Amino acid sequence: MIRRLLIGLGAVLALVSAPLSAQAITWGHPDGTEHPEVVGIIGIRMDVLTGTPYEEACSGTLLSSDLVLTAAHCVEDSHGVSNLATYVSNLPQLSADRRAWVTGTAIAHPQFDNFADQSHTYDIGVIQLDTPIDTGGVYGKLPPLGFLDQLATSRGKLSERKVSVVGYGVQGTIPPRAAYDGRRWTGTAAITGLNNPQFLGDQSVRLSNNPGQGTGPGGVCLGDSGGPAFWIDPATGQETRMVVALTSLVTGQCAGNSYSFRTDTAVAQGFLSPYLGK
Repeated sequence: MIRRLLIGLGAVLALVSAPLSAQAITWGHPDGTEHPEVVGIIGIRMDVLTGTPYEEACSGTLLSSDLVLTAAHCVEDSHGVSNLATYVSNLPQLSADRRAWVTGTAIAHPQFDNFADQSHTYDIGVIQLDTPIDTGGVYGKLPPLGFLDQLATSRGKLSERKVSVVGYGVQGTIPPRAAYDGRRWTGTAAITGLNNPQFLGDQSVRLSNNPGQGTGPGGVCLGDSGGPAFWIDPATGQETRMVVALTSLVTGQCAGNSYSFRTDTAVAQGFLSPYLGK
């Protein structure tokens, strides 16, 4: 989930000097140009009680030059209202220069209900960009339908069920803390469960965020919401461009578990199909 920061519309892109409203990869490392398809997202919303505009910050993945995959709660507020405006950038270091950002139309899954049912969250959305973003042809890919089902009955070793997680915002140490440098960060996490009735149902997967004494795999934190979990091929140990899940929920102050929305389900791929031209 993401924290909010009340700001004026004129300060939306002053990220490098403003207090933070997004968190990022914990116990990871700066990403540099490793993942040009991963973007930072700023959504502008209106507080229904005060009438004050505020920003929500998230991450996402370009599936094409003009389509971003992200979480539904990154593009729609708790009242079911879509972002008033949405800005996207894929710079490794986010900039306050408006020319570094493009606008887009935010669309949440029509059944997203702000986590009323945590076992069926429908926490998936897209942003259709007004201007394409050049990544040199590097984009995220969807997994085959039911790809993660193999882990439900035969999880295997930790090394055989790892993902790379990527996002923007603050970083974590032992214990977790908030720090911000505006960079895209990356780390690894292990898939530790599927089909838990309370949190997972058949739409989500559990990842470990616990780094132990600093030697564990790391993980995600709040404003990594919508960011990708890239599958790491257990046969080669190499990361793929296959986005098997999206960051959705975290527990234990970002040092426990995280719950990511699966992209290998009929729910996810049925929603995405019209936007991918399938």
